[in-house]
Amino acid sequence: MCNSGSRFRAFQIFRNARSGRPCLGRVLHSCLQHEGQGFSEGQSNFISIIEANDLKQVVQYVKNDNNTNDNRIAIHGGSQGGILPFMAVATGMQVRTLITDLASPEAGSNWIENGNIKMTLLWSLSYPQNIVRYNSLVSRFRTWVLSSARDKWDSLIYFLPQNREFLSQVGNCQIPILIQNTWQDRFFNTLGMIRSAYILPYNNYRMYFGPMDGHGSDYNINEEIFKEQIYGDWLDYHQLNIQNNVMNVNEKFTYCLSSFPTQGDSSYWSWQRFYSPTWPPNGVQNIKLYFHPGGLLHMLSYSGSTSYFTFLNDVLNPNVSMETLANYEFNIDSLRNRNLFDKREVIFETPALLQNARLMGTPYVYLYYYSDADLCQINMQLFEVEPNGNEKLVTRINWTDRYNIPNVVRQKYVNGQAIGHLFKAGNRLRIKITNIDSQPPYKDFFLRTNPFVLPVLKRANNRIYVSGSSKSYIELPMLNFVIGIHQISSEIPNGFKLHQNYPNPFNPITKIRFEVPPTGKNNYVQIKVYDVAGKELTTLVDENLNTGVYETDFDGSNFASGVYFYRIVSGNYSKVKKMILVK
Repeated sequence: MCNSGSRFRAFQIFRNARSGRPCLGRVLHSCLQHEGQGFSEGQSNFISIIEANDLKQVVQYVKNDNNTNDNRIAIHGGSQGGILPFMAVATGMQVRTLITDLASPEAGSNWIENGNIKMTLLWSLSYPQNIVRYNSLVSRFRTWVLSSARDKWDSLIYFLPQNREFLSQVGNCQIPILIQNTWQDRFFNTLGMIRSAYILPYNNYRMYFGPMDGHGSDYNINEEIFKEQIYGDWLDYHQLNIQNNVMNVNEKFTYCLSSFPTQGDSSYWSWQRFYSPTWPPNGVQNIKLYFHPGGLLHMLSYSGSTSYFTFLNDVLNPNVSMETLANYEFNIDSLRNRNLFDKREVIFETPALLQNARLMGTPYVYLYYYSDADLCQINMQLFEVEPNGNEKLVTRINWTDRYNIPNVVRQKYVNGQAIGHLFKAGNRLRIKITNIDSQPPYKDFFLRTNPFVLPVLKRANNRIYVSGSSKSYIELPMLNFVIGIHQISSEIPNGFKLHQNYPNPFNPITKIRFEVPPTGKNNYVQIKVYDVAGKELTTLVDENLNTGVYETDFDGSNFASGVYFYRIVSGNYSKVKKMILVK
């Protein structure tokens, strides 16, 4: 085995689960044992090109084996066992096919994404030597992670991605690749594999995004059975030349959406499976939601006089260390009682959804922000909230400005953790902006009381700007996002007014604003939509409203292109306007 010694344990022969026939070739299970682990030789360089080159030597050894001269070698691995063979084929290794689970070509930078340091990086660097022996450079990473000194961060961001990033090289992969990732990965953002989809040769891969058994994901038995079936079909097709439907282009992207209800005591989401020939799926639009004073999250930007809202990074003891917080597992009750650290949050919500809406892909936030410290962190947690108030975390966006200029307004466009989720009609979207991205332990069985990313240990007053030319907003890739009627201003109108819809023409959603003046009584308002023949199509508003400025949405997804009319009626007031749907 060249000079690899026992760095990798013996491979296994794949046997077809349905026929029991041995495969014409061999499947190397690269998830077994790596350099520096267990009884292996050498020291680990922490999932890098060094270990990938070791794997190349193992593959060449197998190819040279007189009993394996047909070169029909497949590799299957998960986590580091999925990253290393993916890296190896991206840098020249040739095998028949690859199945990679829970992996990312951006693994190094994923752990320190957007200036943050993930809790799972600290965990991974804290294994005792009887589990893994790191080389001298990697052994220093943990000290850098725990430090608040800027030079330690500079060292981490310089060395950690080195020889671990290979997104720019995945286009070299000319072999068939089956990729299976979880949206809920606490180690690696699925965004890396989504980016790979635009680089890999289109005819050579298939991708699955959904729940998986690992990295903090929900477990779903139906999806595990489904993935096992795809795994077997993939090897049948590429190893045994059995013709099946596994390369169906209409199923190139298999994705599952989490949704309420949760499953029993586990609190796992329910999951629904979908297919698409492209990513993102057809019809997905980037929906912008703006922050308004009073906790409103709205599709219309705020134009009032309030410039910003604030939240405090409540570090109670300026001398507290990250290691101390980690030793308490960042348990907020314990830290507060010991006068070390406290959690602060500001909450924003949308009105109730009028219909089911799908979130598919990567959320982003455009931030205009300010901090009076030279180190600033902004965490955004996205929840779905049921009418009874029950909430459950969907995904998050995290940003740490390691080079902040105190008392200066800055701006940044930041990606979050990619996700697939189905929001139910009648529920609301809730954004929590907080100084520590953690949940109660019964809400996160994997991280427990630990945060997704390590907090900043500098007490600071932080601002997020919401008006004028400095409008912060969150951007979500959504399908069928329609929220109900909502009051957007408490100003007192002079009279009834129906505004022209915006945008116009539109496809498929447009907004209709109207004003209700004080009349000394409740105002019964009705807004309906008609086609050119005068046929009533739908009712948008049908209720008593107080004085104020309101907005509602019209979704034309189920209607053909053409001219439509909308009419407001309230007492003796009536007004009609025209709108144009173009698909």
